[in-house]
Amino acid sequence: MRLPRILLFLFPMLTVVFANCQISATDGEILAVDSKILSRSISVQINSLGPVSENSPFVYITDGRKMVESGTLDKLRELTGTHRIPAAHYVFVSSIDSRTGVDHRNEDFFCNPLYAQFFGEELVPLVESQMAVDSRPKNRILIGISFGALNAAYFSGRTDLFSKYALLSPITYPCDAFLKEIAFSTNKSLKIYISTGTNDAEAYIEPLKGLYLSKGYELRFIKTRGQHDFQNWNGQLETAIIFLNEERK
Repeated sequence: MRLPRILLFLFPMLTVVFANCQISATDGEILAVDSKILSRSISVQINSLGPVSENSPFVYITDGRKMVESGTLDKLRELTGTHRIPAAHYVFVSSIDSRTGVDHRNEDFFCNPLYAQFFGEELVPLVESQMAVDSRPKNRILIGISFGALNAAYFSGRTDLFSKYALLSPITYPCDAFLKEIAFSTNKSLKIYISTGTNDAEAYIEPLKGLYLSKGYELRFIKTRGQHDFQNWNGQLETAIIFLNEERK
């Protein structure tokens, strides 16, 4: 498989050595990924937080630049530093073209098969080869907010890249292809965290919950007092990540 060409803007890297493997732990590495599939450049920031090991999860977060700028990375650092969530590799994937500044959020998140193909054939192989590990779906989490949560719902049926998803305030009206993808998916044993806030996305939750429960997936639904904003979403990171990393009993 030919990986896309990348430009390394920043590469502060710390190598952590374990008994049987070597993992390259980064804090703030920024990649500009030239995607042939999407015909544009995608900015990706990687932060490895805590004493990562060969079993540390990869947490992919869409709306990456906006999430970092809105305090998500700071919150994750705090939670990891106080041992409230496990060490992990966080991959912030921006929808903003790193060269033109154009935001392709709606194009990417509205049930776009090319965006799923980009993740599967270009992004995930590239990122995890940079980290010198070979991860597995059981060790990957995808977090999306609002329309990004619609994208996560679509991915949960469309691809087997991830086994764990956090859908924060999903807004699903722009497309309904995700319903068919989930209904006919052959994915097994997914873990799904769904949330909505007060005066938020309640109308879009029940169809998702019903579909996921019909598939036998492990589901947790949270209704918060928050709004459709970053304060609400960042405030749920601890609950979502702990749930998604819990082993099924």
